[in-house]
Amino acid sequence: MTERLAGKVAIVTGAGAGIGKAVAVSFASEGAGVVVNDVDDAAANEVVRVIEKNGGKAASNTQAVGSVAAAESLVATALETFGRLDALVNNAGVLRDRMLHTMHEEEFDQVVEVHLKGAWACGQAAVRHWRPLAKDEEARPHRKIINVTSASGLIGAVGQSNYAAAKMGVVGLTKSWAKELGALSINVNAIAPAALTAMTEPLMQDERAASKRLARFALGRYGAPEEIAPAFVFFASDESNYITGQVLCVDGGLVI
Repeated sequence: MTERLAGKVAIVTGAGAGIGKAVAVSFASEGAGVVVNDVDDAAANEVVRVIEKNGGKAASNTQAVGSVAAAESLVATALETFGRLDALVNNAGVLRDRMLHTMHEEEFDQVVEVHLKGAWACGQAAVRHWRPLAKDEEARPHRKIINVTSASGLIGAVGQSNYAAAKMGVVGLTKSWAKELGALSINVNAIAPAALTAMTEPLMQDERAASKRLARFALGRYGAPEEIAPAFVFFASDESNYITGQVLCVDGGLVI
């Protein structure tokens, strides 16, 4: 344990499984207190249990992220449990894949609400807490927002126009916030991961389609969530204090 995040507190949304879980566990192993957010209460509590079993500190929050009230409750959980907030990871997500001509309005709205509005709301809640602190601090610490985008947003994907639009929107949030918040020492970056999780496993069920999909990766495979998490640790740590407004692809060479 190197404790690169010692003394810091982070919120990780969508942390009940997959990449979010790996990030939450990694943050805790590096010394951070973690608010584990997931709409699946049992999953969130299990991640908290794993973190605490390993000697870390965590608390659960089961709000759906697509509203200002839910976002405010996340920040409140961090402050009530740990007394501070240093980093926000906007990872929560859903898929409602369908071709354009068959997609229902609610399927578009659901994806945008979680990925784009959820990131916006959580970012706003965090910044509303940080902004007055930053104005009063002489030695201003760097605070971090790490958004999760996707190759689908960067290069498009068949059957994912809702998801791709939301994820490219997240890139827009990232770059706009980086310009808005840099003067307050708030760094905003995004990660575009490609990992085999419960969200992506259905894409691999057809052997022929899976083979074609994997051929797009320079490394020929999806990563494991644990291979993605170190990038989040880096962006949450002081090692990234001079980096903002960037999109890092951690995807085995899918986007080159």
